[in-house]
Amino acid sequence: MDGSTSEEKFERTFGRISSHMGLIGFNIFNPNWRPSLRSVVVFLIICIQPIATVTTVLQLYHDFEAVIECLCVSCTGMQFFFRSYFYLFQGDTCRRIAKDIREQCVLYGGAANPKINRLFHQAADRMILFYRVMYPVYLSSTFFILLAVAQPNPHKFGLPLPFFFPLVPPDRSAVNWYFNFVYQCVLIQSAIHHLVAMDGVLMMALLSTSTRITALQVMLDELDERIGQSEWARTDHLEADMDRIIELHDVTKRFARRTFEAFEFHCFFMFATACLVVCMCLNVIVVSPNNSEYPLLSAAALQLFVACYFGSTLLIANDRLPDSVYGIRWYRLNIAQQKKIMFLLANAQPDMLMSAIFMPVNMTSFVTILRAGYSYFAILN
Repeated sequence: MDGSTSEEKFERTFGRISSHMGLIGFNIFNPNWRPSLRSVVVFLIICIQPIATVTTVLQLYHDFEAVIECLCVSCTGMQFFFRSYFYLFQGDTCRRIAKDIREQCVLYGGAANPKINRLFHQAADRMILFYRVMYPVYLSSTFFILLAVAQPNPHKFGLPLPFFFPLVPPDRSAVNWYFNFVYQCVLIQSAIHHLVAMDGVLMMALLSTSTRITALQVMLDELDERIGQSEWARTDHLEADMDRIIELHDVTKRFARRTFEAFEFHCFFMFATACLVVCMCLNVIVVSPNNSEYPLLSAAALQLFVACYFGSTLLIANDRLPDSVYGIRWYRLNIAQQKKIMFLLANAQPDMLMSAIFMPVNMTSFVTILRAGYSYFAILN
């Protein structure tokens, strides 16, 4: 660990996410945020993107490869479009989640307990590491722009993406072409910073919930030690410790519920569009192995992996909690305290599973999607 506190490390990650939100003019971490010219431009780009997709498909319907590639890229654009309500209507929820994450180390006793403090330090380091990995992979979609400059593709009119701005065909004049090029560059950068910031908040929230559950397990282990040092059924002095564990477990479940409710819709569109992106990319790869779809394919796979990995981490941590509750020497407690342990055990048993409406957000779903994608690719070949 470096000399930074876990709160400072959390703030460092929030600072990165906040700066990426600021690039598109939607820094909703700032409670005083107001729409600016930049955010209006990005919002117009979001609204125009579906229209641009339909216009392009209607004009290029005779070119199968161009249409498939257009639909492939547009799936990400549709996720960009539908998940925009995160910035428009979920600002308060996002700030509440960020506030809870900033305060969680103190809330769970990290200031007085070195083990719990170390847990939140490790969680903060993992958040920084994962976000540092996520951002460059998402940023790899900029490869579309570089490839358009180095190797112009006539199917795309030499543009980065296989669609163009409505009513401004790029093949009519040089002015139209440059206008479309700038529009697509801004669209790509907006989508990257739009999605990576949202997925970064989701990653931090899921990892924070897992860490909170692990902190509860540490508290239970320490409670067990104190029970063992007490006389049989003379444990009234442990009442406050038990009440604190029960209260913090309730706080953890409420935080998890808030996260699940905030991101359930997002995960649904993430799964739906990522599956379509994988299928469309594989279509293009089968027809033309040397193409520019690989960065988009890797970004879609990573986006799914991050959500599913942390969803599974949370599920595993929560599955261990009932064992930790039952594992303490509860039989040495008095009757009233044993009843509290019974209620805690019953409340800890339900799965803490994030859902994408129709399927769970865990590694099982991720592997299922990869297997389906490989089967689809094999059939195409």
